[in-house]
Amino acid sequence: MHRLLPLLLALLPMPLQALDLMPTTLRLPAAQGRSELWLHNPGPGHWRGQVQIWAWDQQPGAEHLQRSAQVLASPTLLDLPAGARQRVWLLPASSMPVAAEQAFRIILAPAEPTMPRYSLPLFRGEPADPAPPCLQAEVVANGSQLMLRLLNGGSAHARLSDLAYEAADGHRSLLLPGLAGYVLASRQRQWQLPPRADGYAGGRFRARLQDGAEVVLAASTTAIAASQPSGL
Repeated sequence: MHRLLPLLLALLPMPLQALDLMPTTLRLPAAQGRSELWLHNPGPGHWRGQVQIWAWDQQPGAEHLQRSAQVLASPTLLDLPAGARQRVWLLPASSMPVAAEQAFRIILAPAEPTMPRYSLPLFRGEPADPAPPCLQAEVVANGSQLMLRLLNGGSAHARLSDLAYEAADGHRSLLLPGLAGYVLASRQRQWQLPPRADGYAGGRFRARLQDGAEVVLAASTTAIAASQPSGL
């Protein structure tokens, strides 16, 4: 039995190699400046990969990513043995200031498909007088499926957590615990909703923003059907 133990251990699936990342949301100044991302490989395996920069946009019902040269990363190739730490600098390719908030995704793409892949949001630019996220909620129908559509009319993104619905009688139902997602500036996003007998009429939605403040959104309904998928 003791002779078989090493063989049995070798046949067991190895755990996925996870990295510790800090911070998990990044920001670049509107003009000059840079940001840093720290990576730590706690082990036991080796993580190799590359840093990719993608421009991030939201259209009705979909998330769009496109490779971008507007932000530079240094280094772009990563080789982290167990216990290693690595700092990645992120800086704009141009020193020209931006007038509106830009959104990107920093992708850590592993060299081996069995290793985990990471995606971190990065925002560049902050208007001199930024308007807070200005969210409007609509409940729309996509066939027989009800959707929550949030429109952000502000000049900065909204990071939503602990999305809940509060019925007219005050009863609250938690829909998405933890991070629910982002609504980019001047964009919209949709979430699928569980069915309700009242069709979400007369109630309101609640969520926490990135600063910890709670936002309350009246649940207006519309008869216009959404032809796009949810974009989750």
